[in-house]
Amino acid sequence: MVAHLPPLPFLAVYDRVHACDLLRSWTAQSLRDALHSGHFGATLSPADRAELDGLLTAWVQRALGGVFLRDALCVDEQRGPQVFGLICAGLTRARATMQADVAALLRSRGTGDLTPSDLADLAIHDPALARLADLAAHEGLALALLDQPTGYPPPVNLDDLLPIQPSTHPFSREVFTPPTGLRRAAAISLAVGGMALMIIPMLGGSIPQHPAGMPLALITLALVIGIRAMWTGWVGATCIWLVANLPVFRHDTGLLALLPALPLLALGLTLLFFDRRVRALWAWVRRQISR
Repeated sequence: MVAHLPPLPFLAVYDRVHACDLLRSWTAQSLRDALHSGHFGATLSPADRAELDGLLTAWVQRALGGVFLRDALCVDEQRGPQVFGLICAGLTRARATMQADVAALLRSRGTGDLTPSDLADLAIHDPALARLADLAAHEGLALALLDQPTGYPPPVNLDDLLPIQPSTHPFSREVFTPPTGLRRAAAISLAVGGMALMIIPMLGGSIPQHPAGMPLALITLALVIGIRAMWTGWVGATCIWLVANLPVFRHDTGLLALLPALPLLALGLTLLFFDRRVRALWAWVRRQISR
């Protein structure tokens, strides 16, 4: 398949742990980007890089680019082993050609990955095997006897490679996504209802007596539902609504009369700040204004 590879069969030393970590934490799109930028696959031949790029591109085109590689392997059982084999080939540290009788003996000791102890008796008489066994033992690498350049043994149980969900930091950055479906319809209905309660009386020539009451409540409810606010966003929005509905909160009220409401206002603003989805909405609004 590739001219520079040693004749088959051969023994390969590769970083299987890293390969499995890629399945767990990388997506097809991220691996494809790393392949294009040269951050992965530098040791692959041009033909192998082109083959891996084609397989990853096929996944991207089939809406599998954003899922973890482990999940893509579960969905596409045809391309999955090929992708994993090429990943392992890109993480291979050394290779050595095996004589037919030695390869047959190694196959009798296991069908999957080998260990340095499997080579102990053979390495005594073969310096190449001794180097591979020493490399694997000292750096914690895996050994595989291959009949194909990319025929590395696939993971036995993909359930053991479930993606690790990162812990969410309270100030982690989240991207705002506009509401869709029923949530979008509910948010629009509530917002329109709140605006109508304020505008309709004004069209009739009168000013609403309590615009911060039901109208503001509906608009606030539309906001927290639309952005899927966390409990901090709900409680913070409620605090702001309560401040706006205090008896002293009127247009002709002096600033000194509003001092008792400052702790509730500060609590509401603090809770809103700790809601990452509220922060995401605020960042999105700023980007729209700055365009």
